[in-house]
Amino acid sequence: MPSQRTVGAAPLITGILLAFQSAGTLVQSGLALWSVLGLVGGCAAIVIGLGTLRGWDAFERETIGNDRPSVAVLGLAAAAFFAGVAIAIA
Repeated sequence: MPSQRTVGAAPLITGILLAFQSAGTLVQSGLALWSVLGLVGGCAAIVIGLGTLRGWDAFERETIGNDRPSVAVLGLAAAAFFAGVAIAIA
């Protein structure tokens, strides 16, 4: 099983790169749908990376019922992923 630092570093670094690239595009060419989505996705990835590295409670697995990750964490991860894919395709 990979360490918590490696798991948290990947979305953190990717989120920082995506957020800075999208912010630069916003400054240079104004508001565009893809730039805003990239900025939001980058910020979501940064929050997920920081949450994983810091060990925030919301990012831990739920122990009640079954052993599946929290829906909120999955939603944040999906938002960051799809925003990044949309930026990469465009």
